[in-house]
Amino acid sequence: MKIDDLGHPGQLVDPETGLVSRRIFTDPEIHRLELTRVFARSWLFVGHDSELPKAGDYLRRTMGDDPVILARGQDGALRVFLNACPHRGALLCRADAGNAMGYVCPYHGWSFDNAGQLTAMADAPEAYKGRVDLGTFNLVQARVGVHAGLIFATFDPQAPSLDEYLGDARWYIDMLFARTPGGAQALGAPIRWVAQKNWKYGAVNFAADGPHALKTHGPITRKIAGGMPLDVLRDLAIEGPAVRAGNGHGCIFVDLPPGMPPWVGFHPDMVALYQKTLTPGQLQLKSKLFNKVMTIFPNLSWVHFPITFRPDQPPVNFFNVRVWQPTGPDRTEIWNWFFADREAPDEYKQASLQAGIRTFTAAGTFDQDDAEAWAAIDAGSRGTIGRERMSSFQMILASQDERLADFPGPGEAYRSTYSEMSEFGLLLRWRELMAG
Repeated sequence: MKIDDLGHPGQLVDPETGLVSRRIFTDPEIHRLELTRVFARSWLFVGHDSELPKAGDYLRRTMGDDPVILARGQDGALRVFLNACPHRGALLCRADAGNAMGYVCPYHGWSFDNAGQLTAMADAPEAYKGRVDLGTFNLVQARVGVHAGLIFATFDPQAPSLDEYLGDARWYIDMLFARTPGGAQALGAPIRWVAQKNWKYGAVNFAADGPHALKTHGPITRKIAGGMPLDVLRDLAIEGPAVRAGNGHGCIFVDLPPGMPPWVGFHPDMVALYQKTLTPGQLQLKSKLFNKVMTIFPNLSWVHFPITFRPDQPPVNFFNVRVWQPTGPDRTEIWNWFFADREAPDEYKQASLQAGIRTFTAAGTFDQDDAEAWAAIDAGSRGTIGRERMSSFQMILASQDERLADFPGPGEAYRSTYSEMSEFGLLLRWRELMAG
């Protein structure tokens, strides 16, 4: 089947009705096309600067379906290379992480320094008798941009700058990744696993989907929220704003319940640093923050949430960051990090990490719930009849006129996390890029 047979993207994602063809989540041809039109043209998250503290450090990462090397050169600069020898295409780097002055191809021994320059070949350069431009054999290099320690890359020379691409989303990124002078720190290497689902299910869910939180996660949400009644949690979610930050980026906020003190789950020593670093609007949202979930288009997401597993212990915030790697129309490899403020005490970082591992990993309570729900959607949408049906995001029809005029942040803020406005915004950006 050809993509032309599937209809114009305006038919697959309809901005007027809020209906979305389930084929965008199941069709192999659409998956192949979006690797070119979405992933190859977007700025993709490849790592955090705290993961490469020393010159020579490298990480093996993925952009779309391409293997890449994220490296810090001897000059301290961050670079991203296609992880393939320019000579015959063999994978250069096979270790997940390390420190090296360069990379050697296992096939013919062609060698490259950690700035991507060709340094040696199987034969002496003279063997080519001057008939080959050996300068064309340096490693293929992507454009790299950094914001708040987050490292993004793109192979598209026509893509806008990273600042332009992130746009208003930078304000929301800074609330978590640049809320102290030292910024955020990755708490170890990413945890990876494969889920039976299309990558967009996760990206849309974190962009974010308010109603599923209490249905899919209801009992565990109530337990780790200190036994808070579900009707209270539901009211909080309904009243929390959903934000379209432009270019497909979206997030939701859920405030603390009335009567609870500010800064729940944060370490007390960090509050003074937040007040020193953040803007008044960011502080207004952060001091009463119960839950924040966000997706940076196309496939970078995070969730920030205070939890406790024992009634005699105060809540602690975990900060989970993940990438939804598109390994197939019905398979996603999830790369999963945990972060904390660099200045936070070690014991707080450890408690935050443990809270995150117990909730948002392959064996975590929340991820097990989501994985089962997403697999069920995939199973119900893949058949001959099922894939011809439409998924509904029609709450946008009742919500698009409910803009919040007094919201302190940039972008378009809507009244409720149940509005579907922010998550549908991601699909509208997908539609735009898929149009060609």
